[in-house]
This record gives sequence, structure tokens and C-alpha cells, in this order.
Amino acid sequence: MSWWNSKQIVIDANVAAGSSNDRMFNPILGDGGAQNRQCLQAIWEERHIAVFSRNLRDEWDKHASSYAKRWLRNMEQKTRTIEEDGEQFAKMAGPVCACLSDAGERAALAKDFHLIQSALTTGQLILSNEVRFPRYVALACASVPELASLHYANPAVEGDQCRLWIKAGAEKDADRRIDVWLENHLKSQT
Repeated sequence: MSWWNSKQIVIDANVAAGSSNDRMFNPILGDGGAQNRQCLQAIWEERHIAVFSRNLRDEWDKHASSYAKRWLRNMEQKTRTIEEDGEQFAKMAGPVCACLSDAGERAALAKDFHLIQSALTTGQLILSNEVRFPRYVALACASVPELASLHYANPAVEGDQCRLWIKAGAEKDADRRIDVWLENHLKSQT
């Protein structure tokens, strides 16, 4: 993929933490660590851009596996990372979190709201292993329509389909819209 076709993707720290390489992995078996590593590798190979807010970068610094740390160093050396806090969207946190009835859910969404801010400011793409986060965002989409522009991918849920999507250009297909993704992948958990 050429630089002109690369996408800006917010990569949650749980992908970095989940890419542990403590043991040799067998890509045929498809363990969770392998899925995360393969998605990071696909981002590298397809020359996509990793988007970090200050909060997300702190989470990566604390939780990333040795593989993810090497991957990030390589990305930085090739200037394929950007820092974007999305401060212009910070005021949305209150109304978005208010859409959730449970205090614990509101706190969880507020904790990860930096992912939303960075994604809205850049390519509207989020790569994460979270399963609750897309549900919370989807619940708020009706009240805060800007959230429907977010697109989502999850290596832990999708397996190799996530890697293949990245390899195919990480396009903002209709089935990747966060509320549609939730319906297609986590219907029984909503």
C-alpha cells in the first residue's frame, strides 16, 4: 500500500499488552497474542499511521509487550505515528457518558474517551480488544450522532478477519461502523 492510501488508526493499549511474545507462537493456532501481533505487523506492512493521545501513549508505555515496544520504535523511526489528543471533542465526554444509565459504565467510558477524541480527529478508526467499549459507544450514538462516524476492529473477537481488513486497506466499510460492528459481532452480549 502506498503512503497516500495509508489510514490513521487509534490502537488501544490492550492490543499492545495482548501482543505478548513470551513464547514462540504458532500462527495456525491463532492464540490471542498472535492475533494482536499479526494486526500490528499488518499495520506496519501496509504503512498505516498509529495515532496516540498523551493518555494512550502513557498506557502503551506501562502495558505494552516487548514486541509492541519494538514495533512502536520502528513505527516512530519511520515517522508513522502521530500525536492527537482531539481536545476539540473533550466537551462531548459529558453528554456521551450521560447516555449510559450505570455509573460503572459511565466511568469506564470516561476512562477510554481519549480513544474517541483521537479517532474523531483523525481517521475515525479504532483497533481494540475491548468488548464493552463499543457497546457503550453504540448506546450513545443515538444521542450523539458524531459517534456513528467511528469505525471499529477487534483482533480478539474477529481473529484473522481483523488482520485481513487491515491488509485490505482498513477501509471505513459500513459493517465497521461501531454500532453496526457491535450488532454483527457481539449481538448476544448486548
